[in-house]
Amino acid sequence: MFNLFLEELTAMPTLREIQLFELQMLKDVVKVCDDNNITYILSSGTLLGAVRHGGFIPWDDDIDIYMPLSDYKKFLKIAQRELGEKYFVQNYKTDKNYSEMWTQIRANGTTSMPVKAYKFDIHYGMCMDIFPAVGVSDAPKKKLKQKKALSLNRLLLHDVYAKAVNEPMNYKLKLIYAIPRCIRRMICKINEHRIMLDPMKYNQWTAVWYSMEVSVIQPKKILEKFTKIKFEDEYFNTFDDYDLYLKNVYGDYMTPPPENKRGGHTDELGNIIFDLHKDYSEYRKELSEKYDQNEKI
Repeated sequence: MFNLFLEELTAMPTLREIQLFELQMLKDVVKVCDDNNITYILSSGTLLGAVRHGGFIPWDDDIDIYMPLSDYKKFLKIAQRELGEKYFVQNYKTDKNYSEMWTQIRANGTTSMPVKAYKFDIHYGMCMDIFPAVGVSDAPKKKLKQKKALSLNRLLLHDVYAKAVNEPMNYKLKLIYAIPRCIRRMICKINEHRIMLDPMKYNQWTAVWYSMEVSVIQPKKILEKFTKIKFEDEYFNTFDDYDLYLKNVYGDYMTPPPENKRGGHTDELGNIIFDLHKDYSEYRKELSEKYDQNEKI
C-alpha cells in the first residue's frame, strides 16, 4: 500500500548517518547522567556492538542503556529539563498513546516512524531506549505477582502498537481495549509498585522489557561493579563483567549471526520512514492526506 510513497522519498538517510545521529543522542544523555551522578550502563545490542565491533553492529541502528531503578527514577525527574527542547522524554506517563513500560528519548524535528503507524498520535522522532533495571523477587509468590503485573501493564498499554502493526486481536483484547486509555494508564501507575523493585535488595535483577518471559534474569553481582568500554569514538559505562552478561543474553556472542539473520528494526516493524531533518508530524499529515482521502472515496 505504501510502496509508492516510500519510493518517492528522497531524503532517507543512510544507515551510517542514522548511527552517527543516535551516537550524538547517546552522548547528550550521558552528559546529563554524568553531570547529575546518575549511573547508566551500555547494554543489549549496543554493548554487543562495542565488544564485537568496537561500535555499532554494522547492520543495526539501536542504542540501549540500562539504569538501576533509583538512578532511572532520578533521571526521569530531571531529564526533560536537562535535555531541553531538542528532545522529548517519552514513556506512558508523558505520551498518552505510548505502548511500552520503559522510556525512550526522542529527537524533536526528526522522524523514525513505521509507515503504517501514521494514524496514531505518538511521538515518532529518532530514538534511543532506556530500560530500568529492577530486582526480581526471591519469593516465588512475590515473583509471580511481579511477572503478572508486568504482563498486565504490557497488555493494557499495547493497543496502539497492536493496531499500528496490524496484530490480530481476539474478543478478550477488544473488550479490554474498549476501556478508555486514561483509565488503563491509571491502572498501570497503581500496578507499577509490584514491578519496580530495588535491584540492590534482591539476588537477581532484570531489565523491564515486554515480559519476564523474554527478559533475561541476571545475578546481582553484575550490577555491582562497572567499567568503561569504547563505543565508536568515546568510552561509556558498562558492566565490569560484561562477558557474563553477554553470555547470559546471547550465548556465543562473539560469533555473528548468518547474513540472512542480520536484521534491524525495519525487519521487525516493516517499512520505517527515517528523516534527520523533518518532523514526524509532517509525514503523518502527508500520509493522512494521501491515504485517508482515498479511503473516503
